[in-house]
Amino acid sequence: MHALDGYSDEHLFTLLQDDNEIAFNTIFGRYSRRLYMEAYSKLQDEDEGNDIVQEVFCWLWDKRRVLDTPQCLKAYLIQVVRNKCVDLIRKKTSTRGKKQQYIWLADTYTTTSPIETKELGRQLAIAIDSITPASRLAFEQLYLHKKSLKEIADQMEINVQSVKNHIHRALKVLRENLKHSLS
Repeated sequence: MHALDGYSDEHLFTLLQDDNEIAFNTIFGRYSRRLYMEAYSKLQDEDEGNDIVQEVFCWLWDKRRVLDTPQCLKAYLIQVVRNKCVDLIRKKTSTRGKKQQYIWLADTYTTTSPIETKELGRQLAIAIDSITPASRLAFEQLYLHKKSLKEIADQMEINVQSVKNHIHRALKVLRENLKHSLS
């Protein structure tokens, strides 16, 4: 239970704009579960749903001073979640073509036989599929598009530490999925 639980959304939002972390935590406690259910209903993936909720609350904190007080905070946050889900779905569909790019990279930079190269490319595509979309986006922007962590954070509307966390998760998933392939 938070000290500000009895406050209205409008009052909490005003406190949030004044950098009140307790107000932020109260808003998080009040709406995080509902936002997760919204994200999950659209994406049908627990990790992606959690990532979306994390991104929305990071975005809310980062933009708190420039946002106008919404008429209905709950409806506003739900709409932000829906928009982020649509963006994620768009990114997922565009990454299908990138899998072929990864296979081409594997073909280009390995000195193994053609059969081994094709198998490695296939395993790499499968490993990349298992990375959550937000982590995959951060990974691709850093390693394929050579963007800085700050540029990625600005693009994803999250903080630099969150980008580092996404990249760390992506690399961990790739290592786990490819360790048997490369030994």
